Amino acid sequence: MRLAMEASPLLLLLSLTLLLATFLQAKAVPSLQEQAGALLAWKATLQSHPAQLHSWSRGNNTSTWPCSWYGIECSKHQASHQEVITKISLRGLRLRGELDALNFTALATMTSIQLSHNRLTGRIPPGIVSLRDLRFLLLQRNQIRGPLSPALASLKKLRCLMLQQNELSGEIPRQIGELGNLVTLNLSANHLFGPIPGELGYLKKLVRLDFTCNNLTGSIPRNLGNLTKLTILYLDVNQLSRHLPSELGYLVNLRELSIGINKLTGSIPHTFGSLINLVLLYLSDNELSGCIPQGLGYLVNLKMMDLSSNNFIGSIPSTFGSLINLTQLYLWNNTLSSCIPQELGYLVNLEDLDLSYNKLMCSIPNTFRSLINLTGFRVSDNHLMGPIPNIFGFLTKLTMLYLDDNQFSGHVPREIGTLKDLQNLQFDGNNLSGPLPPGLCSGGRLKHFTAYDNNLIGPLPSSLVHCKSLVRVRLERNEIKGDISELGVHPNLLYMDMSSNKLFGQLSSH
Repeated sequence: MRLAMEASPLLLLLSLTLLLATFLQAKAVPSLQEQAGALLAWKATLQSHPAQLHSWSRGNNTSTWPCSWYGIECSKHQASHQEVITKISLRGLRLRGELDALNFTALATMTSIQLSHNRLTGRIPPGIVSLRDLRFLLLQRNQIRGPLSPALASLKKLRCLMLQQNELSGEIPRQIGELGNLVTLNLSANHLFGPIPGELGYLKKLVRLDFTCNNLTGSIPRNLGNLTKLTILYLDVNQLSRHLPSELGYLVNLRELSIGINKLTGSIPHTFGSLINLVLLYLSDNELSGCIPQGLGYLVNLKMMDLSSNNFIGSIPSTFGSLINLTQLYLWNNTLSSCIPQELGYLVNLEDLDLSYNKLMCSIPNTFRSLINLTGFRVSDNHLMGPIPNIFGFLTKLTMLYLDDNQFSGHVPREIGTLKDLQNLQFDGNNLSGPLPPGLCSGGRLKHFTAYDNNLIGPLPSSLVHCKSLVRVRLERNEIKGDISELGVHPNLLYMDMSSNKLFGQLSSH
């Protein structure tokens, strides 16, 4: 009993304190009239007033405005139980004006701001830090400039911060790492520079991180390996350097990893073989070296892999034959050698394959006849040899076939002339002989055809002579003969070189 009596004053004090806090919080909540005034004041500063904003006016029914205005949502405040503005959504209205002309202090009850795809300028105003309940801040595709304020870290409930495609500059504040509820962070296509803060590794709820197209420098923080919920990581088109951290291999939920067009060095970590949910892997245009890890062949969900324009050596891993969902494979402009593995012929969903500008040897595997969905096949500038295999008749969807600058010999297979959708055909710079195959351009779509620097003979096929889709043709330095005046009308032709052959006659001026 005595204990209860002694405790009661303490309980009374706590109750009074909570009551006072609730009262003060409720009293601090701006009224709807005050919030409406802030919006109308901002509207008055805008240089454009789209039709959707005609509803933004002081009407007779003060009980519903501004909650009935276009793009405005209201709800009852938890403390004051009064109607307050919680959301503003004015996406894509081409609004022109200053963002910092909006009085965010009067709109402190907002949980969502969606002002993307407009033409707003100015800086992110300091008053935005008063929005302690803000969960969504979407300002992408505007012309907002200036640095990111470290004060944004006070928005502890923020889940989505999308500021891409603006004119933001300066460094990424390390205080961003204090936004522990952040799920999406997109700062791409700005003018940000400096390092990626290691503190971002504290954002354990982060699912999407996009810093593409900035001027970020330094290394990729190892702490990013802590973001185990991450599904999308885009860091491409920056100035990032040093090695790829092996810790990125811990991001087992990652679906898209894009770090192309940087200055990364070293090899691909073997831990990347653990990224079993990866659908897209884009590491092109760096200075990566060493052998391509066999473990990448275990990423069976991959649909696109781009390792082009690096310094990779060795052979193409035979394990790539397990990537049965792959639709695009780009390995061009490396120093890959040895034979093309026949296992690549198992990739029946492949649509685009580019192995150009390497040192690949041997011949094209016969298993490639199974790549029936292929639309682009490029092996230019390698050391491939032997006859061109007659597999291409099976690849009926081909629109682009580049076999140039190799050591192919023998006749051009007749099957190439059966490809109705072919638009680009190159096999110049080889040791090919015999006549051109009949049927070239039989589909009426061939635009670019180069076969110079070979030993081709005979007259031009009739289908090529009358091919009206041709734009560019190069057949110089062969043994082709015939009357050049028989060439038909080519309304789209911009360039033709048939010099150093055994042709006679004159080209038509048409």
